[in-house]
Amino acid sequence: MLIKLDRLLSALPSLQIAGLSVLLIAIVGAFDWITGYELSFSVFYTLPIALGAWYGGRRIGLATCVLAAATWMSADQLSGHAYSHPGIPLWNAGVRLMFFFIIAGLLNRLRSVLHLQTQAAQRDGLTGLLNAAAFRRECNLTLKLAGRHRQPLALCYLDLDGFKGVNDSLGHDAGDQVLKLIADAMKKHLRETDACARIGGDEFAILLPQTDLAGARIFFSNLQQRLVELMAVKHWPIGFSIGVAIFDSPSVSADNAIRFADGLMYRVKKTGKNGILFEVADPGGAENSRN
Repeated sequence: MLIKLDRLLSALPSLQIAGLSVLLIAIVGAFDWITGYELSFSVFYTLPIALGAWYGGRRIGLATCVLAAATWMSADQLSGHAYSHPGIPLWNAGVRLMFFFIIAGLLNRLRSVLHLQTQAAQRDGLTGLLNAAAFRRECNLTLKLAGRHRQPLALCYLDLDGFKGVNDSLGHDAGDQVLKLIADAMKKHLRETDACARIGGDEFAILLPQTDLAGARIFFSNLQQRLVELMAVKHWPIGFSIGVAIFDSPSVSADNAIRFADGLMYRVKKTGKNGILFEVADPGGAENSRN
């Protein structure tokens, strides 16, 4: 239940979160006024503040703090609470406002830290690309959407040829530099909807939604050419074996799709390396090979 609620609120625009926060403040303020000044309702104002700060961001969080403090002071005055000095209500409202600011600030900070940790858990520490687990989740979701809307997609499995030789002769620092350079080159070629991952070692995977055979040919041929040119500039004897699987209206799992593209890559390895094999797979399992 809480997970579903979190997903629902996370999907709402900031303006709707702000509206919900204002509505909750109005409800709490009404109860605060009805029950009178003898009962303290300060703690209940933290609910709309938490909602605004967590799901709406820093600005909405701070705005709800100000509104909550002003609402409390209005409810307190309307309930007929008499003070020995006219400045006391302002002082109390200011203290509550500081308290609300602290809560909103802590929640914003916690949200940011959790976001960074979530991102870090999904990324390869060296290249910044998705890791294998995150890529499988992304691939599984994209395959389901593509199958539902009957849209093609292309899945690439890429392995470096000669990478072990660079590691052995130039050291692991040079090997890390190779992987980072390749990852950066891939990122520059991707659209926002594409996904790229370091699967492990010197193996990478790329997922292109809404991409048919013709589009895959253009994209991966240009990518391989760019990568080969980068390696030549650095004088690194590295090639690229690439297997590209194209799924029309896919109805296959992420694991099977990745395994299929991986198999294409190994076929390139066995037939000379540093090449690309494109293959269209239909839902029934029949394949159509095109080099």
